[in-house]
Amino acid sequence: MSSFADELLQRIAGARQALSNAKGAGELDAERVYAGELDSLLRLAMENGVTVPPEPAHHPQDLS
Repeated sequence: MSSFADELLQRIAGARQALSNAKGAGELDAERVYAGELDSLLRLAMENGVTVPPEPAHHPQDLS
């Protein structure tokens, strides 16, 4: 895998985590920012043929 793809996947993982944290904290403005960032990164991955692993599913029992 190229360093571009590695960096992109790391940024996607970070944006997913930041979005999850913002949602958990009820920070609506931060949610919008991170959702937009994630959307842009996913689009960039698609345009460059980088396969992005699916986001892990969260189940209600995982949140306790």
